[in-house]
Amino acid sequence: PKMEGEKTAIKERRRPAWMPPPLAFPVIWTTIAVLRAVSSVVVFGTTGTLNNPAHFAMLLHLSVGDTWNSINNAEKRLGTAVVGVCAVLASVYNVVYQYWSVSVKAGVLIAPSAVWISVATLLVYTIWKINPRADGTREPLWPMKPALIENP
Repeated sequence: PKMEGEKTAIKERRRPAWMPPPLAFPVIWTTIAVLRAVSSVVVFGTTGTLNNPAHFAMLLHLSVGDTWNSINNAEKRLGTAVVGVCAVLASVYNVVYQYWSVSVKAGVLIAPSAVWISVATLLVYTIWKINPRADGTREPLWPMKPALIENP
């Protein structure tokens, strides 16, 4: 995609009035990245190994999050992004539970990530809901094969 087309698409997408300002996102995600690192170090310090369910839960969460990021930001599939962000939300709740099970401190450190992703889930759902396609329908929640275009 060309940068100009990207800017136009971003401007055309409706956003809820309660959405945080654009500058908030890098600040929030940088803070979450630091909290992920620190809480993971606490888990490692407690268990003495990376080979434990808590760290595996974090790896799963990061993988699910990256998949969602591709669906939402690269492919711009608003409907499928709703389902994907629900998977991200479930995976971060699992991380909080796993980290808390190892160390209350680690659980408290990672909990803000679950709070933010809860807000982000509502945001993604709302953006999908208020941005119907040109024909008034919403993008499907499940991935669909694009319709084949017949050549005249």
